[in-house]
Amino acid sequence: MIQNHNNIKRLIHRISEEIKATYDVARTISWRAAFITFRAKVDIQVMNYNGFKESEARKKRLLKKHHIMLDFLDRKFKAYWDNYQCPKSMLATDERLHDKIWICWWQGLDQAPEIVKACVESIRRNAGKLEVVIITDENMKDYVQFPKWLEEKHRKGIISRTIFSDLLRMNLLSTYGGIWIDSTFFCTKPCFEEYMNLPLWSIKRPDYFHASVACGYFANYSLGCSCENRWVYAVVRDFLYNYWKTYDRLVDYLLTDYAIVLAEKHIKPFANAFNAIQPNNPECDELFKVLGRPFNEEMWQHIKKDTMLFKLTWKQSYPKEINGKKTFYGMLIEGIL
Repeated sequence: MIQNHNNIKRLIHRISEEIKATYDVARTISWRAAFITFRAKVDIQVMNYNGFKESEARKKRLLKKHHIMLDFLDRKFKAYWDNYQCPKSMLATDERLHDKIWICWWQGLDQAPEIVKACVESIRRNAGKLEVVIITDENMKDYVQFPKWLEEKHRKGIISRTIFSDLLRMNLLSTYGGIWIDSTFFCTKPCFEEYMNLPLWSIKRPDYFHASVACGYFANYSLGCSCENRWVYAVVRDFLYNYWKTYDRLVDYLLTDYAIVLAEKHIKPFANAFNAIQPNNPECDELFKVLGRPFNEEMWQHIKKDTMLFKLTWKQSYPKEINGKKTFYGMLIEGIL
């Protein structure tokens, strides 16, 4: 059962943003283009409730939507990209904060749901020699700073906490490098030291899913880079800062993914860096699909054969047992998986 995590105020705000975004697209491109983007956003909401089933017709609408949104952002920010100077070198930062695994739970883990606690514990178990840093409301400023105008927009609710989290990960990675991973990832074996040694890393499953313009080629919830390649995320950070300095509303919920694809288009070394990421964790979403089912050892061995990281959610509840038999969720919470 989906928990009531969306209050009425937030829901009204999101609906208002979508209406204004649709109007922006209509005014910049056409009403037909605006209708296509709005229709595809409805598709995404439907997929959120039907187990992310993606028919061929939905896939085509989603791909059309991505083409339109990229065109829209290109038109709006043409001057920005024409004049953007890609950072060739980065300022030195505190080496003690390099090679960290970054996780955020704003309220602190003491206030987190049990599935988040279990996920973070699994990451710590498999972190090897790497330190796991939990970013919270209280300690964020110990690690990064934001422009005052951006903090003010966040305080006023113009920039939501979800979007601020996107900005946080780009800020951390462009400052220190390391690995950002969402707090709802369950890890089954050591892998982070291997990923930390790569120039750039993200979970990659080419042409896997099309609700995002990433289409499986990268995943915003799992990003990493060596210290030398921090410039890659500085490019994304800079674009997002410029966007929010220009706009007071979100044109698309997956703006960060669009920013990455736009940067790939305009900056060849950036595109080369993302293209060099090798496919990994192909069954990343499969544990989520069976969490509420009775545990099956054969199924579990199959799911985790080539996958170490599994994306879960705290927004649903699951039984720990069914007819006296532990579920996948029950095994996970008890630390048996």
